[in-house]
Amino acid sequence: MVHSSPGDPEGRRLARKRAALLAQAGRIARVLEILLKRAEFSRDDCTEIVTELRIQEQAELQRAYGRIEPRKRFKGHSSHPLLEKRPISRLYLDENGKSGPEPFDRPAFFTLGAIAIAEEDIAAYCTRADEIKREFFGTTDFTFHEPDMRFRGGAYWFGGNRIRQLEFDQAIEGLIKDTSFLVFGAGIRKRAFEDQFVATGIDPYLPTDVYLVAIILLLERYVDFLATSPDKRLGRLEFESQGPKEDAEHQLEYTGALLDGSQWVPDTAFRGWLETGLRFTPKSGSSPMELADMFSRDLYEWICGDCNVTPKRWNSFGQRVYCRGDGQMGKFGVKIFPDSDIRDRIQAHRLLCGATCAEN
Repeated sequence: MVHSSPGDPEGRRLARKRAALLAQAGRIARVLEILLKRAEFSRDDCTEIVTELRIQEQAELQRAYGRIEPRKRFKGHSSHPLLEKRPISRLYLDENGKSGPEPFDRPAFFTLGAIAIAEEDIAAYCTRADEIKREFFGTTDFTFHEPDMRFRGGAYWFGGNRIRQLEFDQAIEGLIKDTSFLVFGAGIRKRAFEDQFVATGIDPYLPTDVYLVAIILLLERYVDFLATSPDKRLGRLEFESQGPKEDAEHQLEYTGALLDGSQWVPDTAFRGWLETGLRFTPKSGSSPMELADMFSRDLYEWICGDCNVTPKRWNSFGQRVYCRGDGQMGKFGVKIFPDSDIRDRIQAHRLLCGATCAEN
């Protein structure tokens, strides 16, 4: 047995290695379990092996990263959350990149960026955003939008006036600083995901759709925040509307998560902490969706740079990333997947965002 403590980094590394091997064995065993089921052959022994492998893997992950919390942390809601009339936390989501296949000469990344804000704080954001728009553009009848903001496209060029450009950047930084919100995000490295999971079929329980994987990873972290926060808010998701068909597809993918749950979060937790329907808003005027747009672009640039670059507003948003305890196992707001070859950089980012150091 490997014993580990905060002062035992070697033991933690060995535990991580053992957990990875157990996870691989578990995936193979689950494939066998599914094949036996399809063949209508007894799978009792295989199911027992799968269960034991999962228990041992979680034990090793506990030694490597910290305590694996039980699912009971998601309790604290009734079977019909709308009847409780709980306060609302709004989650505004925006995406960068394409979730579908792309040519090999194009960046193969997809990100979902999200801003969680208490409903009562939305008006203050909109008021401040409108003030900035009047000051710099003389109107409030448009929406802040990336990547034009960072690349000085269109109205953000300010006639080439460098001083005005910098003043605008400072105003946006002030807007981020003065607004109360938390950051969540998920980034999928599509080629690595295809090679390691889709093509091999090594994990039959993992969705093969990039968008569905991203939304599940993000929702796992958002629900952890809702379930462990003292005010016990109900989450309300709002997407930028991309058209009736696209909106319906997003609704379908979201519904699948609420009905099926995930490996780490049961379906009852998703339904207990989230409204069961999405809301869609076209880009028009001031809205916290603008912050989600800014962060989603930062997250996209970060993952394109192998998590080793500093996008334009990365430091400002980094102070708002949801982080609980050691930031491991769903307790950190941003998830990159797969991450096995860049985990050291991701861990360094978590520590900068306030995660408790797991190793000394």
